Parts: sequence; structure tokens; C-alpha cells
Amino acid sequence: MFKRLSKDKRIGVISELVGFALLIFALVLLPLRTAGGWKYALLPAAALMILIPIPVMWRDGIRQMKTKPLTGSHWHRMRQSGFFDLLVLLTAIALVLFVCWGFGNVTWHTTLHRFAPGASSLEEARLQPDFIEYNFHQDLNLIAGSYPAFGWIGLAILAAVLVCGLYMRFVSPIVQADEHLQMAHGIYRIVAQYAAAILVVVISLFPIYWMVISSLKTSDELLRAVPTLWPDKFIWANYPNVLKKAPFDRYLLNTLVTTVVMMLGEMTIGVMAAYGFSKGDFKGKNLLFMLVLGALMVPIQVTFVPIYVTISRLNAIDTWAGVFLPNMVSAYFIFMLRQNFMAVDNSYIEAGKIDGMGRFGTIVHVLCPMCKPTLITVSIISFINGWNSYFWPKMVTQSEASRTIAVGVQRLKETYAGQYVSNFNEIMAGAVMAIIPIVLLFLILQKYIMTGMSKAAMK
Repeated sequence: MFKRLSKDKRIGVISELVGFALLIFALVLLPLRTAGGWKYALLPAAALMILIPIPVMWRDGIRQMKTKPLTGSHWHRMRQSGFFDLLVLLTAIALVLFVCWGFGNVTWHTTLHRFAPGASSLEEARLQPDFIEYNFHQDLNLIAGSYPAFGWIGLAILAAVLVCGLYMRFVSPIVQADEHLQMAHGIYRIVAQYAAAILVVVISLFPIYWMVISSLKTSDELLRAVPTLWPDKFIWANYPNVLKKAPFDRYLLNTLVTTVVMMLGEMTIGVMAAYGFSKGDFKGKNLLFMLVLGALMVPIQVTFVPIYVTISRLNAIDTWAGVFLPNMVSAYFIFMLRQNFMAVDNSYIEAGKIDGMGRFGTIVHVLCPMCKPTLITVSIISFINGWNSYFWPKMVTQSEASRTIAVGVQRLKETYAGQYVSNFNEIMAGAVMAIIPIVLLFLILQKYIMTGMSKAAMK
């Protein structure tokens, strides 16, 4: 697409892309005190690189508009654009932010008058001897405490909507009249998509990067007021120290056993229940399925007391059984598998019956092979949930013999004397060791996860 552009438009595209890159870089540097005064020179340089090529880029489109004007009203053409709906949504969000700003402003001044009668600002309130600023800030709610931010964000969104609206009104007709300018805007769109994707990836992976880098730092470097993105010196001894302080091999064995048992239980019970709810014919089927879906809305923090009492009466506290028994059934997996089984035509089941298959044979030889991607996805999600489970294993395990790895990492905060220390570098090393199996599992089976989730969503 870039090669099909004329020479002047190629230069203009390169200049504007570099200008936008400099503009973003300058906006990132502005809040940083470490950058020098040269950062302020980037703003006019970026503006010049964006604005100077505009006459050359728009010249052909303006000429063609004069010879062959576009039909229809500008308003109608703007409403036909899918981008117009996005602008309407952003306008609605800005209005909500302005409502929050007004509510927070009123609440802030009302609270100020209660703590400092007659004061119209915080500076005047500080002059009163009975005014306690800490109590004033503690009494403010979230909206009132940061109401100026809602106003500024709303103004920024409205300004962006205004700029985009003016662009659609005056620039879009020029773009539509020039084929080469349309290709140039296509390049802008592709670059913006890649930039957004890279930004999302960086934001998503930065916590993992920070965890790995922190595991290779000294404790003093990790606790500095100004964090470092790269260690001054790599301390590989943090990993052997973790293995010495805690029985990680035992944690891994406990986690592996309980996770595999939970995964097998959720898969077996989920497949059987999904078959009954999708292909079964009995009274109250829909009511029972609604009760299963209702279980999705009840968090474990609400039900863990009766579950804990039940496990205690079964003498399963501080055992493997106590960890995996309450997690042998998943309402979410039943729902997900039911939706996939319902998409399988009943003619396949009838054909299986003609071949002499019973219910279990139909499930094993007909439904499961046809829903293989979803079954693999469910098993992977179940394994990840069991491996990362923290709340229930923390409640039910009491000794090193039954603790899982998520609970074991938390134990690294204690020394042999039972005192807490600031060994966050070793804690990070333990966390890295804990996530390695999950990362490898995801990298190997990611295509099955994507396929299964997309099929479940479509069905």
C-alpha cells in the first residue's frame, strides 16, 4: 500500500507518523523530572512535522472536490460512519463524568463547611484552629476526594470528540475524494492498530517482567524509593535460597496432586451433568439448571464456613482431600459444556444408539470427540484455577505436608524464628517458580484455549 502512494504523499506519511511518535514521546516525558528542558522542544517539533505536510497531502483531494463535489449532506455522511457511534458513546461518558464532577464538587464543599464553617477553600479552612485536615479527607467519598479529575477527564474526552467531529466534517470529504489519501489513512489505521496492540501487550506483560527482574535484585535495591527497571547486579542466589527456606518440592507435589484430582472431578461431573441438561428429558430440568447457574453468583467467601465445618467433620483438615473435595464441581464448566453439547445434532446420538451405544458410550465416543476443543479448554482452565488457588488452601492447610505452592510462597515472608522480613526478592523468586508450569502449559496449548473459547461463545 505504501509503494502505491505518490512521492509527496510518502514523504507526508513518514513525516506525520514521526510527528505523532514524537508527540506521544513528549507527552510521556512531560511529567518526569529527570528529563531535561529539551523535552519542551519536542512539542513544537512534533506539531511542525504533523502540520507542514497537510497542504501537500490534501492538495489533490481539494482539487477533485471542486471538480466533482460529493453528494448528500455532511450530517448524513457522518452518521453513516461507524466512527460516529463511537463519538456518541464518548460524549455520553463525558457527560457522566461531568455529573460525577458536579456531585463531587457539591459533596466536597458541603463536607468542608461541616468541618470548617464559613470557609470557602481548603486554605481558609487551614487557618481555623479547630480544623483537622486528616479527618476532613477521611470523611470524603471517592468521588468527592478526586472530583477535579472527573472534570478534567471529561473535558479531555469532549475535546477529543470535538476534534474528531471537525475532522469528520471537513477532512473526511477530502479523503473520500482522493484515492491515494485514502490509502495513506489506511496506513495510519494499520500503524495505530499495531501501536495499540503493542501497548496492550506491554501493559499486560509488565507485571511478569517486574516479577522476574525483582527476583534477581538485592533486597536493598528492591526497596529503593526510585525503582530500577534493570538490576544493578544479577543475584541468581535468590532461587537456591528459596529452595532452602521452604520445601518447594513438597509444595509442588501437593499442588500437582490436588490440581489433577480437581480437574478430573470437574471434567467428569461436568460432562455428565452437561449431558443430562442438554440431551436429557426429565421434569424440572430447566429449574435445576437455573439453580446451577445461581451457584455462579455465590462466591466461596460466603460459603466457606459451612464447607469448612463439613470438611472438619470428615476429619479432612490439613489433608489433600480437604483441599480438592469442595472443588470437584464447577457450575461454570457445566454451563459451558452444556452449550456445546446442545449444538450437537441429535441425529448423531440416534446413530450411536443404532450402533448399540448406551449413554456413556454416546458421551465418550460421540459428544466428547465433537467438543474436543472445549473439553481441552475447560481442563486447562480447571488446572490453572486449581494451581493458583489460594483462599481455600490457606483456610484448610496447617502444616508443610499439605500446603500448596500458592500458600507456600506466602510463607517465605517468615524467617526461621517466625518473624517477618523484607525479603521481597526471594518472594518474587518463589512466585516465578510457581508460575513456570502455568506459563509453559499456556504456551503449549494456547491454540486449544482460543479455539474452545471462541466456539463456546458462538454456540
